[in-house]
Parts: sequence; structure tokens; C-alpha cells
Amino acid sequence: MLRDRNIVCLSSIDWDFLWQGHQQIMSSLADAGNRVLFVESTGVRSPTPRDLPRLWRRLKTARGRSAPRATHAHPRRPDQLRVYSPVVLPFPYSRTARAVNLPIMRRAIRRGTGDWTATAPIVWNFLPTPLSRSLARSLNPALSVFHCVDHLSASSPAAARIRDTESRCFSEADLVFVTSQSLHDRAAALNAHVHLVPSGVDFPRFDRVRVAGGPVPADLARLPRPVVGYLGGLHQWVDQPLLAALAARRPDWSVVLVGPQQTDMSALTRMPNVHALGTRGPEDVPRYLRGFDVATIPYRLTDYTDHVYPAKLNEYLAMGLGVVATPLAEITRFNQTHGPVVRLAADAAAFEAAVASELSEADQGAVGRRVAVAKENSWAARLELMSSLIVEAQARRTGPDSCVASQAN
Repeated sequence: MLRDRNIVCLSSIDWDFLWQGHQQIMSSLADAGNRVLFVESTGVRSPTPRDLPRLWRRLKTARGRSAPRATHAHPRRPDQLRVYSPVVLPFPYSRTARAVNLPIMRRAIRRGTGDWTATAPIVWNFLPTPLSRSLARSLNPALSVFHCVDHLSASSPAAARIRDTESRCFSEADLVFVTSQSLHDRAAALNAHVHLVPSGVDFPRFDRVRVAGGPVPADLARLPRPVVGYLGGLHQWVDQPLLAALAARRPDWSVVLVGPQQTDMSALTRMPNVHALGTRGPEDVPRYLRGFDVATIPYRLTDYTDHVYPAKLNEYLAMGLGVVATPLAEITRFNQTHGPVVRLAADAAAFEAAVASELSEADQGAVGRRVAVAKENSWAARLELMSSLIVEAQARRTGPDSCVASQAN
């Protein structure tokens, strides 16, 4: 694991958003003894009315009236990690706005890291906007890392404008991490130093709950069994018609959704056996998964999801759960790598049959196989891999006489 490094993370999400790899990676690096500045997202589109609470929080933070907070009960923030919430002109593709925003952010980052050692930082960029790209270059990094976790330019019409800058981030970085084979194929055409590092799982946190047992949360315990569950953002990529058909076909099943609502789900959630429980923090998630009988990944098949490696997959498996998913490219590849640990189903009838098969599964050895696969895909293993690749990249950049490798343990 890397130690004693300065790291500036240009994130594509805010610190207090749904816990994802961004926070997990940076928290782990800070806990290992690195100094981390987590720069919250400056966005990929102009703001809308739904963004007003987030903008208001930013303004209060900038005026010293409040500190960044963990609204979803995040784990303790490491002492070595700081959060910077930029207050900038919210026009990500305006040259004029970028000319104003860039010096503001650069000065703020220098203030936020002013008591660090003089060593140049590793800039770890998740956000391929013109502003973020310019900022990364202006910080004169010891190493530039571009970490592409999804096909962001395919996520919305507004984000499509990011495609050119995304390609530039791929080509200019000293080191590129991607989370799916499709992203790897795209990035490898632009950079020789691209590495596939899918999302992992904080295995000890989930395994402790699985082994310890105990009661499930009360709001879940009171629902009729079996519970067919989904964990994660309730966004546009969730196949609502598929879940609605499943709920209609099996009114005796409780279809449970745990996560923040990011799009209109009313047609689904008004069904009597569909239960949206809302967002739960990382420390609560394993307890909710303990209450699932079968876990699902019901994503629509699109250009965007063709590039997605669902982080929830290894969290499900770490709890020993049977998983039913639509045939996403990355889950198909996952089964090719680890064996058929996930059942794939493309339509409502097949999905119902696959869930029913998981519910009737009597092979206790299947639980052990799922847990073993999750352990192989732990965040600890991912971080060791990324750390070693960073050491190699710094040695490559500084030349054969560098002693950089001696700084990693």
C-alpha cells in the first residue's frame, strides 16, 4: 500500500453522496498514512432547481458556517483526509467560467495542502471535464492518474459534451484505471498504461455481519418473506418495467429497494409488494443485505450500462447471497472469470424463474463459493494492485535512478 504521499483527488461525486469507490479508495489511502485532499465534484452540467440544496451547502461551507457533513452516515473520515467543496461558476463548458474558476480552485487547493510536505502531489482525477483536466495539469503533479469508473459521456445528453475531454484525459494521464473491459478497450487505444481495476468490496465489514448474524433492521423484518432485494441508486438505468412485471407475477414476494431515489419511481413503488426503504449508510448496508433472500441487478441494457461493473455485485456475494442480474457485459465476463456465480435473465419470465431457482437452492456450498469470490475482489486487493502500479509509473516517469519504489510498503 502507498504511504506518505500527497494525493489530490478530483472527484466526480461529493463526499457525502452515496458511498462509492471514490470515498473508499481515498479513505483507505488516508488510513494508510497518505495525505489526501478530496475535491468535491464541480459537475458535468449546468445546475437545475434540484441542485439548490447542494449549492446552498457549498455556500455555507465556504463562508465557514458549516463543515462538509456525512448525510448518509458515512464511516469516520480519516484524520489525514480533508474535503474541499468548491464554490465556482456552474458552467462546465464555458471558457470564461473556466478562466475564472481555475485560479480560484488552484489557490484553494494550495491553501488546503499548505502544511503538507513540499513533495508534488499525485493528482487522481475521476472527473473528465475541461475544468478538472485543466486543474489537474496546472498542479504540476508528481503523477497524473485518470480513474474512469463509467462511460460518463453516455450518461445523459448534457454529459455527451464531455467526450472529447474524456479522450484527452485518457491520452494525457501517466496512468489510467478503468472499471470495465469496454472502458479498457476504449482507453487502450489512447494510452499504453491502462489497467482494468473493477470496483471491490470492503470485505471485512460485510463478512463480520454475515458471520455474526443477529436481527435484521426492523423496517425490513416486518415485510413478508421472501425478500427479493436491490441495493443502490434508484436511477434511470434500473429496469423499472422488469421489476414491476416481477412484482405483478409474484405478489407473494416482497421486492425491496434500498438506496436514494434519483428518478421518478412512482409507477413501481405504488405497487403493494414493492417497498422503497430509502438510503442507508455504509455501516447499515450489510445488515440490510442480511435480510435479503435473493439480490438483484436489474439494469437496462444500453450503451452506458455496457460499460458498467456494478459495485454492488461483490457486496452481495460477500454476504453469501444468490444474485440474479440482467445480462450486462461485465457480469457475463465476471461469470467467465469466476464461474457461474450469478444467474442471468433478460426478461420478466426468465428473471422470475431465476429468482425462484435461487430461493429453492439447497446447496450450502454455494454460499462459501460466493464469499470466496468476493474475497478475491476485495478493496484491499484492488488497492495493493493500484499502489504497485503507481510505484511503477512514478519510477517510469522519473527514470531508472529513482528511489520512489522504496517509499511503498
